[in-house]
Order: sequence, then structure tokens, then C-alpha cells
Amino acid sequence: MLIKLSYNLSEHTPFYSTLPKPKLDQVYDLGKGHACNSFYFTTSNHVGTHVDAPRHFNPNGRAITDYSLDEFFFRCPAIVDVALSDEELIQPHHLTPALAQIPSDSEIVLIRTGWSRHRGDERRYMDHGPGFGPAAAELLMEHCPALRAIAMDIPSVSALTHDAEGAEAHRVFLGCTAYPQRPILLIEDAHLPADLPPLQRVILMPWLFDGLDSSPCTLFAETANHD
Repeated sequence: MLIKLSYNLSEHTPFYSTLPKPKLDQVYDLGKGHACNSFYFTTSNHVGTHVDAPRHFNPNGRAITDYSLDEFFFRCPAIVDVALSDEELIQPHHLTPALAQIPSDSEIVLIRTGWSRHRGDERRYMDHGPGFGPAAAELLMEHCPALRAIAMDIPSVSALTHDAEGAEAHRVFLGCTAYPQRPILLIEDAHLPADLPPLQRVILMPWLFDGLDSSPCTLFAETANHD
């Protein structure tokens, strides 16, 4: 069975107050006598469920369109639960208890904080959300040698109130510092409910628009239950 781990993009998707939100304009309308329905939409490539590729922070890194389709399939997913409060950063002590439970061949780690419960409160969700500290990013990279992606149920690796720490965590994950040979993909604002069944593999479907560093995406998983 397949289950979706991402949110649909819409004009109501939570986003930063200083940037334009996604916008949908209908240019042809069957109800107005046009031959078809057709729309234009405008959006940031870092809004809603989206994937950061290395070029987001690394000028020499790969853009999302540089990846082959095979690289968007991730085996042996591991879920890590980290309860966080407003503006809190993920630190090594949050992750240490779970490290022994992450198989050495896990290609994707799903960080589930429960922060999605605030997604209906846009300003709290975006402006006061938690994020990653750089030391926690280093720890995951060190202990997960097969890691190729992380998905998280927070708006960004960077907590808005801890921008410098979040930028450094991005740089760790995206190959700018100690791991230039194995940067990973960062899937932000993922949908990771508490009742997720065991997952067999996770599949990423990014928008492939030439010139983008990163892009909105659909994320889904194959469960062990095939009914």
C-alpha cells in the first residue's frame, strides 16, 4: 500500500510573512465559455513540502534536476521521534537514544516532532517553529553512513529565531563542510502523522524545473501492508 507523506500546495499553505504566498490565477474558464480550463500559478520553490538539494547552500552542489530518478528511491527508512517546543533546536541529546535503533543501511531518516499540530496556526508554525542545531546535523551524518535524505515535519531545517545555527546545519547536510562527498537531500514540511505504519521504502517526486536549486515535491511511502 502507498501512503502520502506530503501536503498539497495551495494558496493557504503556511509560509513566511515577508514573502509572497503561492497564488493561483484562472486564465481560461469553461464556466465563462472558454474552450477549456487553464491556470497560471506562482510560488516559491521553498514553500510547503519541498526538497532542498545541495545547491540551495552549496554553489558547487547539485541542483534538484541533476539527480537521476533512481536517487529518489530510499530504502530502509527509519523514524525518529523528537518532541520539541517552540523555537527549540534539535541537539545531539535528542538524537542519541535513537541512534542505536537506526539500521546502518538506512537511506532516509524521518524526523517526527509533532510540530505539524500547529500547522493551522500559520504564524506560530512558521515564525516560532523548531529546527536543527549544527551539532545534531553532524551527529546524524557521522552515525548514518548510508544516509541520503532526511524528511522532517517542521517548516525548515532552520528555525526562524535561530537563523545562524540553521544555516550552519544546512551547510553540514548539503556538503559544504565535513561531508562534501555525500551531501543529502532535505525534505521539509513533510506530513509524518503519529500513526504511520512500518515503511518499506520512501519515494520522492520533486518538480523538475530547469534552473531550480530545490523544488516542491510529493513524498510517499510503500508500507509493509499490501492490502
